[in-house]
Amino acid sequence: MEPHYEPVVFTRHNLKLHALILERQAWFCARDLGHFLGMFFEQRITRKLAPDQRRNIQLRYYGEIKEVLMVSESAAYALLVHHGHVTHDAIRKWLTYQVLPMLHDRSVPALNNAPAPGLLQWQHGTLSVLHWQNEAWIRLRDMPCLLQPRHDTGCWRKIKQAWPWR
Repeated sequence: MEPHYEPVVFTRHNLKLHALILERQAWFCARDLGHFLGMFFEQRITRKLAPDQRRNIQLRYYGEIKEVLMVSESAAYALLVHHGHVTHDAIRKWLTYQVLPMLHDRSVPALNNAPAPGLLQWQHGTLSVLHWQNEAWIRLRDMPCLLQPRHDTGCWRKIKQAWPWR
């Protein structure tokens, strides 16, 4: 088996983002980042970046080992600014406040019995959790999105019908 990198895969709105830490710096799959922006980031667009902001690496990508174009954290923000628009602010916040902290935390080895960051994959995306004392802890600010019903089916319909605010 040829040497390759194992990425951390983040999910948002059914889209995947393959990312990893190389030399203490965050790197993102250019193709995945383009999908979030509704664009195709091929070699021509990424050649506008500085040479130290892009690189091709062997990566496990959707189960196969492929050569994948990766862009650095600074390049990701440059692409967001140059090719994004107002609606992409949520993507910037997601990268800044969820993806990057999780990537950096995963690159630091956990101490014995110390809290360790993790990811919880669920039907509506990825949620940051903290593994501590054999339990997964969820931030209080993430609870509303967990409890918010997505469909008017099943038990949520009964709760909604019984609730006095209708």
